[in-house]
Amino acid sequence: MTITERIEYDVQCLEVYFRKLFSMANEASPQEFLAVATSEEAKCFIQHNATAFIRPDMVCNVYSLVDFWLPQLCSFHKRKSNLVLSYKDIKGVSDLDAYHKYLTKVAALSLQNVQPSYDHLDNLRMVRNCDIHNGGHIKDEPQRIKFEQVPGITVSGSLVIIADSFVWDSLNYAKVYLCAVAQA
Repeated sequence: MTITERIEYDVQCLEVYFRKLFSMANEASPQEFLAVATSEEAKCFIQHNATAFIRPDMVCNVYSLVDFWLPQLCSFHKRKSNLVLSYKDIKGVSDLDAYHKYLTKVAALSLQNVQPSYDHLDNLRMVRNCDIHNGGHIKDEPQRIKFEQVPGITVSGSLVIIADSFVWDSLNYAKVYLCAVAQA
């Protein structure tokens, strides 16, 4: 099995898993969740439907896929091209940025054609970090402006709301970017 085939397999597994989660969430009654909601913000969150509870987890799953494969791909290109530097030697604004710098500057891969995928993955990283480190809440107005510019993301009060489309787009962009790196 090639690296690309392994990546595609992992993406397909997430697709199946996400479909099952969305199906299960659609069967849940919002009334059950609304009965325990204690704030207007929670009620707004739930009224988007019960999938609001699983989308942040899906975002984390997609980013975990990227975060697993990028070091593997960097190591693959290091061996393939007999490079002296490792991806661990490169600093970036984030790990994602460091991997991308390694692949484009050290391994000299041409990834311009997947720049939109990389840009989306950077937004995915931002949303994932908000979920993990801030419970899905933005901190301030500059962050609100940044999040509201991301397709598939809205902000209600301080709460970041993730649309189904953002989850599916993220998975697709992850596949496109990772496969392009694998095949470069």
